Amino acid sequence: MKRVLSVAALVLAGASLTACGGGVDAPTDASKDDFCGVAGGTSVLEYFDEENQEFNAKEYGDALAEVGTPEGISDDAREGFEIAVKELRDAGDGLSEDDLNDLDDDKISEDDNDKVDAFGDYTSDTCGEEGMF
Repeated sequence: MKRVLSVAALVLAGASLTACGGGVDAPTDASKDDFCGVAGGTSVLEYFDEENQEFNAKEYGDALAEVGTPEGISDDAREGFEIAVKELRDAGDGLSEDDLNDLDDDKISEDDNDKVDAFGDYTSDTCGEEGMF
């Protein structure tokens, strides 16, 4: 289980890797329970294949996009959500720990990074626990 958390932590740090933001067609009226069920806490571990030690980033991004965000999320946090979803989808599935370590977060702008941070703060505040971002 420790290895699972180790890889999940790497994903937490690198979810917004080469952002160009926007363009995610995701609902803007998710219930808090549905949103937190995907974005909050350790729910990210559902997308980690423990047997193969791989993270399915695209599958997780698709799940986030399917649920969307609750009403009332700030514009910056919503943009951060969209950036994260896009990057998770672009990263693909079956990522090893080495793949996650090789992801280059130098390509994300400071502005986009701030937006992803705003999404992380929103998730923590809304779900009452630290989430993926």
